[in-house]
Amino acid sequence: MAHHPRFAFDGQALVDAVLASCTNRDSTIHGIHHWQCVAWTGRALAREVPDADASVVLLFAIFHDSMRWDDGYDPEHGRRAGAFMRTFAGTYFDLEPPRLELLQEACDGHVDGRLAENPTVGVCWDADRLNLWRVGIEPNPKYLSTAPARGKPQIRTARALQKRVFRWKDIFDAYRG
Repeated sequence: MAHHPRFAFDGQALVDAVLASCTNRDSTIHGIHHWQCVAWTGRALAREVPDADASVVLLFAIFHDSMRWDDGYDPEHGRRAGAFMRTFAGTYFDLEPPRLELLQEACDGHVDGRLAENPTVGVCWDADRLNLWRVGIEPNPKYLSTAPARGKPQIRTARALQKRVFRWKDIFDAYRG
């Protein structure tokens, strides 16, 4: 298993800065609660997927839907989120270029419906797709990239998260642990 540096940035400062500039932040479908569910699910998956970079997964959760115009069809929101994310790199978080490229790939491509070969990108996309429960859709294992995500326990766990209230502090603590 590759070693990845632990979560080492001020998560709350980053979230506050993203929220100050994001679009559609009050959405009940793609807003803050969804970001938190993706972060929580992503942390659980990253623990089970060898070579998944949990810091990239956390950053993906925060950025991936931050630039949606609305809750309708918006096929470019992932690429806008990737560009938006880059404006925070070097100020609110630091990633080496290969890890930054993974984050960019995850943000850009999460709307395209593909499977990921890279374990980190796979965890990002799976964490998002496992949270389709919020719109009444049961995640289909054939659209999930990682073996742990395809398992029934993970799919059921993601369903239960939709009713959970999160605090960013608890999410950040889980990533630090």
